[in-house]
Amino acid sequence: MTNGDVNQAMAGTLARFNLPALPDSVIDRDGRRIDMAVSRWRLNTVTDHVSIDWADFADFNLTVNYALRRWAAQLLTQQASASVASAVSGTAAVISGRGRGSNASLEELRAHWQMMKTINEPERLRPALRTLVVKAIQGLRARKAMSNFYRVRLWYSWSSEMLQCLGFDDEFALELNEIWVPGRPSRLAVELEDEDCGPLCDTEVTLLSKALAADQSMKRSRLLQRSAVALCLALGRNPANFCLLRETDLRNIVEGYDVPPQWVLSVPRIKKSGVGPRQVFVEERISDDLAKLLRDLIASNRSIDCGDCPRPLFMRKRQDRWCVGTDIGEYAYHIPCRRFAQLLRYFSLRSGLISPRTMRPLQVTPRRLRYTFATTMVELGVSRKMLAIMLDHSDTQHVRVYYALKGRQLTTILDQAAALKLGPLMRLFRGTLVPSSAWAVNGSDPQKSIRFTGDVSAVRPVEIGACGQEHLCTLDPPFSRYLCPKFQPYVEADHRAVLNELLASREHRRIRYGSRLSIQLDDVIYAVAQVVLEVEEHVRKPRKKA
Repeated sequence: MTNGDVNQAMAGTLARFNLPALPDSVIDRDGRRIDMAVSRWRLNTVTDHVSIDWADFADFNLTVNYALRRWAAQLLTQQASASVASAVSGTAAVISGRGRGSNASLEELRAHWQMMKTINEPERLRPALRTLVVKAIQGLRARKAMSNFYRVRLWYSWSSEMLQCLGFDDEFALELNEIWVPGRPSRLAVELEDEDCGPLCDTEVTLLSKALAADQSMKRSRLLQRSAVALCLALGRNPANFCLLRETDLRNIVEGYDVPPQWVLSVPRIKKSGVGPRQVFVEERISDDLAKLLRDLIASNRSIDCGDCPRPLFMRKRQDRWCVGTDIGEYAYHIPCRRFAQLLRYFSLRSGLISPRTMRPLQVTPRRLRYTFATTMVELGVSRKMLAIMLDHSDTQHVRVYYALKGRQLTTILDQAAALKLGPLMRLFRGTLVPSSAWAVNGSDPQKSIRFTGDVSAVRPVEIGACGQEHLCTLDPPFSRYLCPKFQPYVEADHRAVLNELLASREHRRIRYGSRLSIQLDDVIYAVAQVVLEVEEHVRKPRKKA
C-alpha cells in the first residue's frame, strides 16, 4: 500500500478526527527530499541502499499502519535515515511477532495480531492494542530480548500523544515508561576477545602488511583492494568514512613550494547529529607510500566517465541506479559499505592468507581492522580523548573497552619453539638458499658479504650469507637482510645462533622497554626461523651421486 491507499482507506476516520493525511514527500534531517508516494520509500543514505518497503506490512492493522507511517515521517526529519528504517522494521517485528523461534508467548501474540486486522474503531482498538503490547513484552522477556522493546515504547508513546483519538492510551503509555529496558548489548567487548572477529594479533598484522607490500599489481580491482586495506590499517575509520572519499580529498599541502610533498587526506565525518555527509572533515597526514597507492588508484579511475557527478576515490564502473531520481544523485558513483567490506575479504582470499593463530583463512573485515588500530594506539600510549578523535567518536565513552583490554592482544612471550612453528606460516623469507659463498651471486665480493654479531650477547662475527644486489643496497644489515628477496643465506652458516640471539635481545627489550618495543623485530625472527627450517630440510634431502 502507498500513502495514498492508506489515506483513501482511512478517509472517513481522518475527516472525523481532523487528522492530517499522509504526505507524498518529506524533507529529511539532511535537507533532502524523500518520495513517499510509492510503496517503497528509498531513503537518502549515501553509503548503502536503505529503504522502507511497506509491502512487507500488507497484513498490518490499518490504524497501526497509519501510525507507523506518521511516526516514520516524523523521525526522518530528526534522525539519520538508516536509524529510522531500523526503528520501523524493529517495531513492526516486535508487535507482529515476526522472526525466528516459537514459544507459547509468541504464538499468542501472533494469534492476537491476526485477530486485530479488522478492528479499526477506537473504542475496540484501545484494549486490543494494550493486549498486543503486553503480549509483545511477554514474548521479549521469554526470549531475553527486552532491549528490543525501547523502540516499541517510543512508537506507542508518540502515538498516544499524537493519535490518542485512534485508540492509543496515554495512561498505558505512562505505565510503559515505568518498565526498565536494559541497554542494547554491545558486541564490542566479546568480539575483542574473539579469534575471528576481534583485533588481529601481531603476527596476523605482519602477515597482512607483507602481503600488502608484495602485491604490486596495477589492475584497478587490485588497487581498490590494496587501498581499502591500507586505509583501514592506517586510519582505523568506519567503511562509511572511506566510501564518502573523493579524489579531491587527497592533496599535497605544500604544492608549489620547492620542498618534499606532504600529503593530507580529508576524511569526512559521519554519524554526527545535524551534520550531513561530506559537510565536516578531519585532515589526516598520510605516508608517502599510502599517498602513492591512492594516486595510482586515482590514475586508474580515469578510465571511468562520471559525467557531471563528483569523482569518488572508491569508484563504481557504472552509475548506481538506486540514486537516480533521488536527492543523493551526486553519490551515484560511490561504492556502498558492503562493497568496501568485500574489497578487504577479496584481498585476503586472493593473497591466500592463513592465520598463524587459528590455522584457518584470515578473516579481514573493516570492524577487525578498526579494533586492531584502536588496540595498537592504546599500546602506544594514546590518550582516551585522542583515540576518540582518531576513531571519529564524539566522546570517550566507546573507547573505554580498549583500555580495559590493554596488553592482552600483544605477544609478550616468543620462544624458539613458537618462532620455528610460526616462521613457515609467515613466509617472510623470500631469498634464495645457497650451499656456500662459492654458489652465491657476489659471493666472492667482500663488500657483499653479510656478517652477524650479537647486539646483547657476545657472539663471534660469523658470515651468514651474501647480498645479491648489483647496485648499492640501502638495507640495514644484518637483520633486515633476512626479509630481502636478494639475500642468499648459506646452508653452512649457523642461522640457529642468529635466531637465539634475536630471541634473547627481544626478551631484553621486553623487560627493559615494554611489550610494544620488544616486538619490533618479530618479522625478522620469523624469517630467520624459516631459514633455519629450510636449511635443516636441505641437509636432510638425499644427495645425488656424482
